[in-house]
Amino acid sequence: MTCSIRLAVLAAGLSLAMTAGAQAQTVDMKGTWTGDAQNIVSGPANHHPSTGPGVRPADAHRLSDQKFIMKIDGQDGRRFWGTIGTASKTERVIGSFSTDNKRVYMVDDDGYIDGVVVDATTLDVCYRHVRPDSGVVGCELLKKQ
Repeated sequence: MTCSIRLAVLAAGLSLAMTAGAQAQTVDMKGTWTGDAQNIVSGPANHHPSTGPGVRPADAHRLSDQKFIMKIDGQDGRRFWGTIGTASKTERVIGSFSTDNKRVYMVDDDGYIDGVVVDATTLDVCYRHVRPDSGVVGCELLKKQ
C-alpha cells in the first residue's frame, strides 16, 4: 500500500471517529417545560374551546392561542414520559429523541408532537392530530423552567 493510500485511509478513519464523537448529547427532559402555541383548529378538539380568550374565527376554522405545560417525570436515555396540557386539561405524553439527539418525537392521548432541539433548554415543536371530525396543527417553543 502506498503512503498516500495509507494516509487517505487514516484520514477517513479519523473523520468517522470525530463525527461519532461530535454527536449531540441527549437533552435532560425531566422537569417543567412551557410554551405559547399558535394553533389552527377545525372541529371539536381537546384544549381548544370554540370560544373564549385567545380564540378567533378563521373562515370555517378557528385560531387558538394556548399556553401549554409539559411535566416530564422520568427519562431513560433518549426515552421520556410525563404529562402535557393546558390549564383545563392534562394528558399523558411519551417521547424519544432521534439517534442523533437533534430531533424529538412525542405522542399524547390523541396526537403527535415532532420537533428539533434548539439548545439544552429549548425545543421547537409542532403538534398535529387528525380525526374524522377535527384537526389541529400548532407550533411553539417549549422552554425548560
